[in-house]
Amino acid sequence: MTGPVDRNAACSVKWCDETGTHTVHRKYLASVKGGLRDGGLVGVNLAQRVQPRASVCVEVTVTTPWASTADYLFAAASVPEITSALTEAAERATELGGTVRNQRD
Repeated sequence: MTGPVDRNAACSVKWCDETGTHTVHRKYLASVKGGLRDGGLVGVNLAQRVQPRASVCVEVTVTTPWASTADYLFAAASVPEITSALTEAAERATELGGTVRNQRD
């Protein structure tokens, strides 16, 4: 290294929102309240590891008030099927009473 790295230096990858030194390029797309009683956020990003021939993936991050952030990279081709599964699960959960528990399981 020839000198200090500017923490605010823009990334050379045009779509990347990260600044300074980073190991993953990210484009932040959405943050949605995802927990019960608004107890956390779900983030959806484009992400690409900083390594040769790395694929651009869809990253989902989850933050909660009581635990550290967790993230997972999905292959872009698998996301439509995951979306369908989540939509079906949400519809079924709503049919069963949403987040309100009316009875014991």
